[in-house]
Amino acid sequence: MLDSSYVIEGLMITLQIWVGAFLLSVILAVPVAILRRSDNLLLRFIGGIWAWIARGIPPVAWLIIIYFGLSLGIISEVPVYAAIVGLGVVNSAYIGDSIRAGLDAVPTGQWEGAASVGMNLRDTLFRVILPQALPVMLASTAAYSITLLKNTAIASIIGANEMVFYAYNASQVGVNPLVAFLTIGIVYLLFTIPVGLFARWLDARVMRSTTGVAS
Repeated sequence: MLDSSYVIEGLMITLQIWVGAFLLSVILAVPVAILRRSDNLLLRFIGGIWAWIARGIPPVAWLIIIYFGLSLGIISEVPVYAAIVGLGVVNSAYIGDSIRAGLDAVPTGQWEGAASVGMNLRDTLFRVILPQALPVMLASTAAYSITLLKNTAIASIIGANEMVFYAYNASQVGVNPLVAFLTIGIVYLLFTIPVGLFARWLDARVMRSTTGVAS
C-alpha cells in the first residue's frame, strides 16, 4: 500500500507547481495577448514568435532546458521552481490565446461606444470590455488548467518530488506499481473532474449568452 503521508506530501508539491505555473502563465499571457492584438506588425510578430516557441517545444524539454541547460540561479537549482517556470512558459501561449479570444469576442462597437462617451482606456477595459470578455476567457482557461495539472507529472523527470515521483519510488521498494499509480490517478481525478465540470458549465453559459442555445 502507498503510504498516505507520501501521497499528501506529493500532492502538496503537485499543487504548488500547478498554482505557481498557472499564475506565472497568466502574468506572461497578458503581454503576449496584447502583442498579438497589436496593429504594429513587429509587435504582432514578437507575440507570435513567443507563442510558437512556447508551444513548439515539448513541456518536458522546457523543464530539462531550464533545470539542466540554463544558469538561472535558484530557479535552475530547485526542481520545483524549474517546473513552475517551464510549465508557466508553455501554458502562457495557451492562456494568451484565451485572453485574445475573449477580447476579440467583444464587438468593436463596444470600444467605439465607450470612446464616444469619453471613457478612458482603463474604464473601457474594466467597465465595458472585461465583463463581456471574461466568461469566454475563463471557459478556455479552466480547460487549459486541467492540462497544466496533468503536465505537473513530468516534473518528476527533473527530480521534483510530486505525486508521480513518490509513486515511482514506492514501486521500487515493494509497493505494487499498479496500486501506486492508480492511487495517484484517483487523486488527479478528484481535481480534474470538478475543474472540467466548471469549464463545461462556463462554456455552456457563454454559448447561451451569445447564441441563446445551450451546448
